[in-house]
Amino acid sequence: MGTVLHPQSLLDGFRRVIDDCLLLELDLSGGKYTWEKSRGTSNWVRERLDRAFVSRSWLSQFPMCHLSVHHTSCSDHDPINLDLLNVTCSMKRFRFRFENTWLEEPSFRKEVTEYWLELPPTHILPKLIDKWYLYTLIGLHFHLNWLVVLK
Repeated sequence: MGTVLHPQSLLDGFRRVIDDCLLLELDLSGGKYTWEKSRGTSNWVRERLDRAFVSRSWLSQFPMCHLSVHHTSCSDHDPINLDLLNVTCSMKRFRFRFENTWLEEPSFRKEVTEYWLELPPTHILPKLIDKWYLYTLIGLHFHLNWLVVLK
């Protein structure tokens, strides 16, 4: 695999700016490289040109973020995608069952309240999105059945 030399002074300057701003680099999944040249030849070069840097405060707001590379055959450049929630909506039929005996535990209410207060708002968003999607389907199903009844 080949390499393209970059001026060290530019690389050092870039690293200093990242360090001075106290930025963190997000890990990339799906591959190590975002650009390639001359694939299939002895001059094949692959590099990671695209990166994502964040501050600690930003990362605390989006702790579930996920950076991935998406490979494409129509370009020498592979785009990266930053998913802030890193969730997929599923239609898995999991049913939460509340046990009334939990209420008899002296510390139950206090522990649940503390747990919910410690969670950043982003932890509840995937559940809300999943429920919204489910209720949308239920609403659509109800609406279609209602149209059949009306006819």
